[in-house]
Amino acid sequence: MLITWMISLLFFAVSTIVLVSGIFTLQSNHKAPTNRVFFALTAAITIWSSGMSLSTIASDAATSEIWRRFSAIGWGTVYAILLHFILTITGKAISIKKWWYYLYLYLPAFFSLFAFAVPNGLNPYPYNLYQTNYGWINIAQNNIWDWIFYAYYIGFTLTGLLILYRWSKKSTDNIIKRESRIIRLSIISALILGTITDVILSSLYSDLPQLAPVIMLIPALSIYNVLQKDSFGTKEGIDRKTSYIILFASVLVYLVLSFLQVFLSDKSLAVGSIVLDESVIRGIIVQIQMFISIYLVLKENRPGYISSVIINTISLLSSVLFLIRSDSTASLPGIISYSGVLVIITLIKAYKEKNAAYIKRIKTQVIREEFYSKIFKQAPVGIAIMNDKSHTRNEEFEDININPAYEQILGRTKEKLQKMTWAELTDPEDLAADLAYYKQFKNGKIDQYSLEKCYIKPDGSVVWVNMLVAPFSTSGGKSDDHLCIITDITERKKMEATLKYNHEHVLLTGLYNRYVLEKILERDALMHPEGKRALIIINLSAMHILSLRYGFRYNQDMLKRIADSLRTFCNENYSLFNTHESRFVFYVKDYQDKKDLTAFCEAISHTLYSHLHTHGINGGIGVIEIDESRISNTDELLKLLLITSEMAANNNSKDNIISFYGPEIEALATREIEINQELTEIAEGINTDRLYLLFQPIFDLASNQVCGFEALARLHNEKYGLVYPLEFIPIAEKSNMIVSLGERIILQAFHFLNKLKANGHDTIAVSINISTMQLLEPGFADRMLHLINEMHLNPENVGVEITESVFATERAEINTVISALKAAEIEVLIDDFRTGYSFFSRVSELNIDCVKIDKSFIDNLLVLEPEEALAGDIISMAHKLGHCVVAEGVEHEKQLSCLRTLGCDRIQGFLISKPLDADSALHFLKNNKQ
Repeated sequence: MLITWMISLLFFAVSTIVLVSGIFTLQSNHKAPTNRVFFALTAAITIWSSGMSLSTIASDAATSEIWRRFSAIGWGTVYAILLHFILTITGKAISIKKWWYYLYLYLPAFFSLFAFAVPNGLNPYPYNLYQTNYGWINIAQNNIWDWIFYAYYIGFTLTGLLILYRWSKKSTDNIIKRESRIIRLSIISALILGTITDVILSSLYSDLPQLAPVIMLIPALSIYNVLQKDSFGTKEGIDRKTSYIILFASVLVYLVLSFLQVFLSDKSLAVGSIVLDESVIRGIIVQIQMFISIYLVLKENRPGYISSVIINTISLLSSVLFLIRSDSTASLPGIISYSGVLVIITLIKAYKEKNAAYIKRIKTQVIREEFYSKIFKQAPVGIAIMNDKSHTRNEEFEDININPAYEQILGRTKEKLQKMTWAELTDPEDLAADLAYYKQFKNGKIDQYSLEKCYIKPDGSVVWVNMLVAPFSTSGGKSDDHLCIITDITERKKMEATLKYNHEHVLLTGLYNRYVLEKILERDALMHPEGKRALIIINLSAMHILSLRYGFRYNQDMLKRIADSLRTFCNENYSLFNTHESRFVFYVKDYQDKKDLTAFCEAISHTLYSHLHTHGINGGIGVIEIDESRISNTDELLKLLLITSEMAANNNSKDNIISFYGPEIEALATREIEINQELTEIAEGINTDRLYLLFQPIFDLASNQVCGFEALARLHNEKYGLVYPLEFIPIAEKSNMIVSLGERIILQAFHFLNKLKANGHDTIAVSINISTMQLLEPGFADRMLHLINEMHLNPENVGVEITESVFATERAEINTVISALKAAEIEVLIDDFRTGYSFFSRVSELNIDCVKIDKSFIDNLLVLEPEEALAGDIISMAHKLGHCVVAEGVEHEKQLSCLRTLGCDRIQGFLISKPLDADSALHFLKNNKQ
């Protein structure tokens, strides 16, 4: 239904556009034949298109046929009118003025109307209508009447194209050639497209609508465009002005008088008692002619002058000729008079031209003054003529000494401004700089100057302007005045201030950011202040748990409340900065000793406790006393500060731990650097045996059999011994080595799978912990699947464990990777599964197979009954989501018994076995088949 209405509206839009173009063209000059025929053409297309519009959406076939017949009035006549139009623009219409020519021209249109518009017995069923998705469609029957119409529209169109082509070929006018080509191409395009859509495609695909009226828009608008531009040189009706009638009448009177002068020769004329002889009559006639000549020159401009010269020259020559032939002096006065008239009208003409030129200069000057006055008054910048420090009162510039924009920018009227100096208007903070520039300007040291400054408005508000001061000379030459142009830049300054604020602040908290802190530290390091200085960092990285539990918005609101509380500790010696989303730094100056810092940190800790203790999370507070002799680099200083806070935050205490930077922190930093170096060597293929895997069995409670192993990465360092993943994995992620190390871990796990396969354990699976960074690395899934195929492994025996940090990632992105793994039948597990908003609402958004319950929930089974423990709720919810459940950290029989009762699927922990090397794992399977 929608597409039917869309097609109907398309037809109606075409009819509207075409009709408007026709009416507009006709109104421009209704007398021009071209415009009248074009209007008839647009009317036919309008009837055609509007009829098709109503026929398409008709309620039934009978109604549709009525509108089809109405439409036939348009399409039945349009091709005859089009040919008529072509004959008109090419000048051929002159040859068909006889009525039978018009009959011949419109006879095919009459037959089309008879066959398709008027109900008759010869063609009783002209339309074969049926309804489609496009509305009512007519299937051509291709009977004799259809073929007559085909011959008519093709024949008339081709004839018109031939006439246009021959007309263009014969013409030497490039405009005619170009415009003729435009119309020919538009008609050819319409002919081809119309034949394809309404004849060929309509016959082959009966469901398609007939779009000929739409296609006719091409030639209609092309012709309209041509008519508006050139009209093919067709002359439009001329509106004759009264001056041309007077000119014609004056010349006619002049010639009549000349005739009377000849007719009344040798005759006298009596008027009452007065007798006018020949000479008197001739004198009167010549005077009247002179009056007419002068009138023509004075009144009718150049055409009158030319006419006057011509008629007087003819009269002069006639008089001279008469003098010669008649051998009489009777024409001598006339010769003198005509010669005098020619001299007089020439002088009048010269005077008029000189006077006109002078008037033109005066008018030009007036126009220029009006133009510049309008520019001055309408200029969007403020302009004022100044005299020293005051606004000038020179009468010469009374109207243009201060423009409206200047008044508007400064918020004062011209009268008030003229009573004040610009120094009184200037912001005191900018006055000194302005006066310094102005002094140089007055002394001739600089030609002009530009300055951004503030003016004070009457209400006390400030307006920022860009001011240009330049010399100003009057018509008399050098002047003491100068020009002041001001542009209001207040909005720009506000925007700059906003951008500066955003660049230097964290929008959530409104505090200065790390960039500002670094600049202040660098400045103070150069100044070497005498008092003690320190940095105190509040590390709230554990707050990401709030995002997982309650959502991002809750976490942001909590950070804002904490920032507001920390801001209350600020004073002239304690400045607060928000250096990271969840990190705040106090820059402390002029404190007494370490006790002051400790007391301050304890107060902060108490404040943090009031916000965070109900959520079971804490923060780390790190303190570093600044000593440039040991640490001079700002970046290094902030790095050590962060390490200090992380040591405090990772203390696993329920309180907010305070750590001062010292040797133990240095040792921690050194340890991280050395572990990072060792990981770099392993990633580069050096001493790769230091990164190895242990395998902890996973026990299936339904079958009472070991069903798989979890591959656990370990790092052996010669200096520090065994290093666990909780320490070296974050270091690898920070140094972007996790992908390379992760691939080595995957390869070791796959080698273990091959050992299992070689020892007959084809159904035992191995799950591998994958970092989120590694999982999202482009091509991760493809590389893993390629390695599985290359090592001839069964994908069903491979598991991928991802941690809770995956919830901070875009779900669509992570699901793309997970889906690719699952499509290959690789099992996907969520490790360290917990409770809360994030887990139960977001796990359902990920396409995973299994969840692993965190050990903290399993430990509660030792002190709680099964029905009281949250582990049961987690297992139930996971099963409802279609996931299997693995319990981690099972160490006691009571835990196992409870998990069986709660319906857990698999368990893992020291109760089954500690993590084993590859050989021990194979031996474990051999000894525990039962």
